[in-house]
Amino acid sequence: MSKAAELSQTLEKMKRNDRISLVRVSVYHDACPVCQSIQGAYPKEAVPVLPPEGCSCAPSCSCYYEPVLTEIYP
Repeated sequence: MSKAAELSQTLEKMKRNDRISLVRVSVYHDACPVCQSIQGAYPKEAVPVLPPEGCSCAPSCSCYYEPVLTEIYP
């Protein structure tokens, strides 16, 4: 499975999880300028697709999704 497909599956799982309020796009310090420009937390319906268009890190883009939880424990 490609990294893009894995990221897409991860994002869909996060969108379905009610305990996740936002999705954070995180990048490594040496990411390209395009990736660095999209770093931040987004509402679930506005999360950018990874790798972003114009990414010069591809095919080994260093962006990844992280959940921002509304609650930690059940």
